[in-house]
Amino acid sequence: MDLLKEIKKLRDEMLSVNWPSQRLSDIITRYEIEHPPVIAKDDDRGPLDLTRLIDEKDREIADLKTKLCQCEE
Repeated sequence: MDLLKEIKKLRDEMLSVNWPSQRLSDIITRYEIEHPPVIAKDDDRGPLDLTRLIDEKDREIADLKTKLCQCEE
């Protein structure tokens, strides 16, 4: 389990029995501000995917050139 989720769960349990939890909430808030979650974009595939895509397209172009040359003979 993610540490932050575990701490939040503990805070929620503390709230349910009326324990003072403001200090814990402050720690969570400070952590979330200093470490915002990283959200990957759907269109961000990274350099490895781009390299693979370029290789695929190069092979397709080579195949088309081969077929074109066969037709000219």
